[in-house]
Amino acid sequence: MGTARSSIRALLRSVLRWSQRWKTDGAFHQLLFVLLYTVFANLPFWIASREFGFLHDGLFCIEFLLLGLLALFVPAWLASPLLLFTIAADLACGVCRSYFLSIRECLTNLGAVRSFSTARMLGVTVVVLVTLMVLAVAALTPAAVSRGRSRRRVASCLVAFGVLCLLFDLAWFIRTTGHFPNPFHPLESRVLDAVKPGYFSDLRLLRVSGARLARIEHEYLDLRKAVRAFQSNSAPVPSAAAPALRAAGVGPGMRKQDLPNVVIVLVESWGSSSDPAAAQALVAPFLQPEIESRYQVLQGDVPFYGGTVAGEARELCGTDIGYHLLNAAPRELAGCLPGRLAALGYETVAVHGMDGHMFDRIGWYRTIGFGQQLFHDDFRQQGLTDCLGAFIGTCDTAISGWIGRRLAVDRGNPQLIHWVTLNSHLPVLAPPPFAAGYPCGVAPSLASSAPLCFWYQLVANVQRSVAQVAMGKLARPTVFVIVGDHAPPFADAELRNRFSAKNVPYIVLLPRRATSSPH
Repeated sequence: MGTARSSIRALLRSVLRWSQRWKTDGAFHQLLFVLLYTVFANLPFWIASREFGFLHDGLFCIEFLLLGLLALFVPAWLASPLLLFTIAADLACGVCRSYFLSIRECLTNLGAVRSFSTARMLGVTVVVLVTLMVLAVAALTPAAVSRGRSRRRVASCLVAFGVLCLLFDLAWFIRTTGHFPNPFHPLESRVLDAVKPGYFSDLRLLRVSGARLARIEHEYLDLRKAVRAFQSNSAPVPSAAAPALRAAGVGPGMRKQDLPNVVIVLVESWGSSSDPAAAQALVAPFLQPEIESRYQVLQGDVPFYGGTVAGEARELCGTDIGYHLLNAAPRELAGCLPGRLAALGYETVAVHGMDGHMFDRIGWYRTIGFGQQLFHDDFRQQGLTDCLGAFIGTCDTAISGWIGRRLAVDRGNPQLIHWVTLNSHLPVLAPPPFAAGYPCGVAPSLASSAPLCFWYQLVANVQRSVAQVAMGKLARPTVFVIVGDHAPPFADAELRNRFSAKNVPYIVLLPRRATSSPH
């Protein structure tokens, strides 16, 4: 007992001596201050980047250096909230840049965190804890650092660190592009995303989250202007679904008993690959003799903009209304596909393996004309299996099987089924959680990159499952539209550049006896 008391007293004396040193050791505090705004503040983004696959724009956020200089002149009670805001903005920029989201879309869908897998939730927890640790260090850093010679010494270190990083990145830019950067050139801000990265691409040091967030917001405002123009002048945009239905002759002049079923599959992160072999491998399931004997197979690509909701707006409404779908008035959506087909007697069904509150699909699906909606909880109650990934949700192959069983039953009315897939949402599991083999040796680019290989296997899994439905027993001729929503948002810029930044591919299967001349 006495030994325990002695140990506790010794520990308390050690803590007291350390606290006294904390108050008096100016050099230690100066070093801590510099590390706080050069290294520690970046830890949440580094961890989140690894866990969630954020696009890499540089190791060190320049805003933290600027905030460190400001913190030398403001009290700690003000510096700490500013630091929290900057860390949050840095993380938000990573989310928006990586997943084609606007700031508003990012903030209004924070509730999607509850659908994360256990591993992802652990990652979120670690990011939050590390952020709190950084804020604690900022709050405990004494005000003595911001006085006299200490202030000048710390400011010099922060400025020197920023200048060295800037010079390094300047050398990287010149090596990669062959010319000096011109910040006044309107396209210069996009050059870094378009060049082919060389040796220095993985060593880029500075990222400018604030400027990128401002650009995201500017692009969102431009989109809002387009939406206002849409509200007064409905200008269509190219889609895969619209020409497919025209080719199938779906319209008011067709008898109800002759109307085909329509299945629209929006494939998560299916982009147009620059590797012809990889692109061909993903459409191979639809080019089998059994498919071509029953369907006319059409291939092509359509422009994409924004994230998955924008892809849904493109295919269901034929417009760039995008995120405005969430709060659009019914009159704005009167011309969208579900409402038009419902007027022809179609049963309209929307299915998605995630929670219906994600992007408020449970609300605007109803407004847009879907009479029935099924989400993760509905499929779980029916016994469909879950798959892990970026989000916990119903397995794509399970939903595909559910669609096949539904199409096999004659329900009296034709059906429109709109399905947004889930499992290929990046970052993907490594390796994917299924036993079926999808060898990546079919294309050089896939064989040389594990992330590309895993992405390919997940998308190929969807394509094969849809092809099986198309070859199965169907109660009524069925038009299948399989189309990508956006390019895969790989964190590695070199991998991103292997896909078109403008277009996504599509496959259309037109039942031969329900096919008219495409136009």
